[in-house]
Formats: sequence, C-alpha cells, structure tokens
Amino acid sequence: MGDFDAALARCGALDEDVLAGPWQFSGRTMDVRYALYRTLEEAQDIFVRVSAGEHAESRRILALAQRAFGDLRGLLAGLPDALLDKAPREGEWPIREVLGHMFSVERRYALQTRYAVDRADTDPMRLADNQMPPTAPASMPGDISSVLARLGEARAETHRLLADLPPAAMTRPTVWVGLDVDVRYRLHRFAAHVIEHTIQCEKALLAFGWRPTEGRSIARRLAAVIGEIDGLGAAKAGAEIEARLTERLATVRS
Repeated sequence: MGDFDAALARCGALDEDVLAGPWQFSGRTMDVRYALYRTLEEAQDIFVRVSAGEHAESRRILALAQRAFGDLRGLLAGLPDALLDKAPREGEWPIREVLGHMFSVERRYALQTRYAVDRADTDPMRLADNQMPPTAPASMPGDISSVLARLGEARAETHRLLADLPPAAMTRPTVWVGLDVDVRYRLHRFAAHVIEHTIQCEKALLAFGWRPTEGRSIARRLAAVIGEIDGLGAAKAGAEIEARLTERLATVRS
C-alpha cells in the first residue's frame, strides 16, 4: 500500500471521537479535524493557482476524471477484502468486479478516442472489437490498494494519450453506443463513467450496512482536489500535499 493510500485508509478509521481530540497547529491547540481541513485548504490553494494556468481543453476535461478517481480512491482506501469480494445482492457485481469493469472501459475509451483523433477520413469510424481490449471486467487480483493502483495506471495512460490534444481534434467525429458524437463528447465520458461506478460502489457499501466515517468524508474531498491537481499536470505539488497529510496523521493518536 502506498503512503497516500495508507493515509486515506487511516482517515477512514477516524470518526468524531478521535477528530475532536487535540492537534497542535502554529502554536495553538486545534482539533484533529482541522488537521484534515487544513490539508484540504492547502490543496485548494494549489488547485486555484494551477488551474489559473494555460491548459489544453482536453487536459481540463480529463482533470475532471482524475478528480472523480480521487473521490473513488478516498471512498475505497482500506476497504477489507470481505467487502471487496461480496455481492451486494444476487446477480449484482462485487466491488472488485465493478472496478474491473471500470479498468476495461477506461482502456477501451482511451483507444477509441485516440483513434478518432488519428484516423484518416476514409478509415472506419471506430476500431474493430478485435483490436480492442475485451468488454468483460478485467481480472483485478490483490487488495484494494493493488486494484486502485491498476486503475490509476489505466487513468495515467488515458492522460498520456489524450491530455494535450490540439483544438481541431476536439470536434473530430466518432461514435459512442451508436450515437454520432465528437472527441469532446467522448472525453467527458471518462469522468462521468468513474462517477457512475463510484455511486454504484457507494450503493453496494450501503447494502452491506457500511457507513463512511467523518474522517473518510473529509479525505474524499481532499483526494478529489489532489486528483484534479494531478490531472492538470502538477503531480509534484499534489504529492507534497499527500506527504503533508501522512506527516500530520503520524501525530494523531487513535
């Protein structure tokens, strides 16, 4: 498990009793809750400065998908295997299979969208299925940290392929589920798809009687902001905030 995933999981274990405990900040006694909120404030400060820069429209759109992935990461970090592999209801996917589906679709979306940018006008409108990853959910072995890491790698590949498209590429024609659309439309699908299945995971967890702690609720917002910072190309700044959260949690007793 990476340090930031471990920090998010630790936040998930913090509820009101621990959050109300003392935490020292700038010579004053605050509460542990503010350790999380202060980190969020610092992330927001970086986001405001980074987002004010010049970024391709495609990067701004995909940064929304990385924000959505950060939220998913904050929701699931530290999830025990028993919940990862349990079906919420008969005939419904366990969370592991939902994430496998997200991985497969991420890769397919990225390849089809890149193809739309690069293809000649005389080429077929879309890649044939035999040139694409399977539609079935990918096998995603390991604990939740390993699964999220694989999904994160697929997201990083999407950014590599599509984050810096020229303006003319945004209106290139393509199709999605039989609809005539353009590249801009397909780029917006990345965030929407992550959000759709984050909600599916939330519904599954509720079916298990699981509820997020206050610490996890705050951490989700923080991970989302860091995700968008990363998506805008400022990964080093995002990593500094991640490290700060880890350092602050090391001073918290629970």
